[in-house]
Amino acid sequence: MSNFQFNFNVDEFNTIFPFYILIDEELKIKSIGKSLAKLLPKEFTGSSFVDLFEFQRPHFDTLNIQNISQTFNQLVIFNSKIDTSISLRGQINSFHDDYLFVGTPWFSSIQDVVDKKLILNDFAFHDPLLDLLHVLKNQEIHNEELKELLHTLNNQRKLLKKDKEELNKLSLVASANNNGVVFTDPDGVIYWCNDAYVNLTGYSKEEIYGKTPVEIGRLPESSVDEIKRMVAAFGKNEPFDVEILHKTKSGRKFWSRTKGQPIKDANGITNQYFAMIDDISNEKLKEERLQILSSIADVNINAVIISDKYGKIEWVNNSFEKITGFKIDEVVGKSPGSFLQGEESNPDTVKYLRDQIKAGESFNCEILNYSKSGEKYWIRIQGQPIKDKNGEILKYFAIEEDISLEKNYYERIKSEKEKYSNIIANMNMGLLEVDNEDVIVLANQSFCDMSGYTLLDLVGSKASNLLSNISDKKVIQTKNEMRSSGLSDSYEVTAKTKDGQTKFWLISGAPNFNVQGEIVGSIGVHLDITQQKSLELQKEQLLVRLEKQNEQLNEYAQIVSHDLKSPLRSIHSLISWIKEDNIGEFSAQSVEYLKMIQNKVEKMDHLIHGILTYSKIDTIELTNENIDLNEIINNIINIIHIPDNIAVTILSKLPTIIADKYRIQQLFQNLIGNAVTYIDKPNGLVEVDFIEEKNYFIFSIKDNGPGIAKENQEKIFKIFQSFTKHDKSTGIGLSIVKRIITNYNGDIWIESELNVGTTFFVKLPKKVK
Repeated sequence: MSNFQFNFNVDEFNTIFPFYILIDEELKIKSIGKSLAKLLPKEFTGSSFVDLFEFQRPHFDTLNIQNISQTFNQLVIFNSKIDTSISLRGQINSFHDDYLFVGTPWFSSIQDVVDKKLILNDFAFHDPLLDLLHVLKNQEIHNEELKELLHTLNNQRKLLKKDKEELNKLSLVASANNNGVVFTDPDGVIYWCNDAYVNLTGYSKEEIYGKTPVEIGRLPESSVDEIKRMVAAFGKNEPFDVEILHKTKSGRKFWSRTKGQPIKDANGITNQYFAMIDDISNEKLKEERLQILSSIADVNINAVIISDKYGKIEWVNNSFEKITGFKIDEVVGKSPGSFLQGEESNPDTVKYLRDQIKAGESFNCEILNYSKSGEKYWIRIQGQPIKDKNGEILKYFAIEEDISLEKNYYERIKSEKEKYSNIIANMNMGLLEVDNEDVIVLANQSFCDMSGYTLLDLVGSKASNLLSNISDKKVIQTKNEMRSSGLSDSYEVTAKTKDGQTKFWLISGAPNFNVQGEIVGSIGVHLDITQQKSLELQKEQLLVRLEKQNEQLNEYAQIVSHDLKSPLRSIHSLISWIKEDNIGEFSAQSVEYLKMIQNKVEKMDHLIHGILTYSKIDTIELTNENIDLNEIINNIINIIHIPDNIAVTILSKLPTIIADKYRIQQLFQNLIGNAVTYIDKPNGLVEVDFIEEKNYFIFSIKDNGPGIAKENQEKIFKIFQSFTKHDKSTGIGLSIVKRIITNYNGDIWIESELNVGTTFFVKLPKKVK
């Protein structure tokens, strides 16, 4: 066979390949086909091919001459970066010292060709896309013939027969489609549907015909905006693509994607609509779940890891990068232990993690890790296998919480507990703890030395029977009753030791509370004052020692109270997680119980916070400054929650005083907050005012609440005294107010009438002493 050589000029080549691109070795465009030039918005000759196009098939991260050479003798598809709707497919081969692409645009519909303003002559005659254009051309010809031969019956019959054949073809295609297909008139009224649409909606064809898709599937919760878009498209004879919550005849709900296309005659007038309805419920569900999980994981303050079933990392969130210092591209494909665990990591825990993952089990443990910079930190890691419906493990999902601060905190707490336990055990005064029945629960060594009894003798015995003289048993009984009412005081008794000696003891007693705020007994600090009884000087020294001891107990109370807040917060968080993880699973009664637990935990937290605040009032150094009380009161009004039915007003401009700003805000916030909290009237009113005397300001906070009974008006300022069942009442707020005022050598009193209201009067000196 003879060798042939074909030579074309540019015009002749354009006739055969009107969409070609000629590229030199530097990937610069030397020439493009005349039809392709119509698709691009400007002249690109001399521009970089890489800047204008990107390969879709095959895909290259970086486009260069070597990659292009790999595509010879295969189909290539690439998209325009300037107009992403333009996609070309064809073949690239070497052409002398250059590279030549010959192909054609990739259009998914005839409408795309029309939208790009391409005509028949823009395509090579051998181009398969010509078939689509021929259909358009034939339709135009038929429309013209219909106009010209409108009165010719024979031509009408021919055209009618042709239309019928085309409709039969469309019907066959539509009937075989797995998605629902409907044909409507220009107003959206259905006149034909396939069996898939019948199965999808549950209606018969007789029930469907004559109705619109909106009438068939609309629900009250269907998107109004999407329905309006579809209706508007019908009105404008435009295509539409909407997603709507759809119903079936049985009432079942599903998500549908409806794509509609107007079908126009030769004059461009829409005479019918073609629409496809697809059930996308599963896609929507997966999309929503993926979005929720992705959002939760990405914003989680803890590190989140997704690995394969062997524990090799596939994805980590931003918090993982912040905690460890490793970027995602540095850890993908590795197990966390290979770069986070080191010599000091517990080998038993490391083995536990490996064994659990190997066995396909969940895990929960704490372990020492190392960041990229070598810094040590503790994590609590919880992992869960993700399984398919057959129980096969697909991936692992793990959360790593940085608990370094928590670890350090508990180590310090442990150390502090040991220190204060040693203090209690070795303090010079005897400490005795009894329950509500006066049965001894605990005693320190000093008390054992004072009484002559061993700890084994004391624990379990009734204190008053074992230690008190007959004459003082009634005193002990009275003091125990006071403790059960929440009162604390100091008193003297005569006691008998194990060897029968009579001793004088000074006892400083206080109620003992559990974490629920219930009185479970009392704690007494005992001092043997037998020898000091007759000496006033020694008595004064004793009082000094008692004061110091009370201070130690106060500090101890603060530490114990502070220690209680952490488990309370953990309980509150755990309850919140349980409720969130089991939404819809618990009964209404169980949900109410959980809510009650949360409320009790919150109240205990408020109580502990109040105790800490109360105990710190005398210990924090005060800073005196000029304070504008108008600013303080307005800040309080903005900070606290004030229901809409309650108004807080300042009757006259308040003065500027010299005091500690924080303490004054505490004082007025407690008074105003209490007034707002306990108002029981439909229209609540709180009024703040003052009068000025020579050396004092007297402030008043008046409310129209329930009032306070006369017999309780003196008691309300004592700690833990509360005469209301309100959830927010701790019995501490007013005792804090009283203590602050006392420190400023001021005074506080009330005027109150039941069911009318209460006025608190606060007297503060103008000058701080």
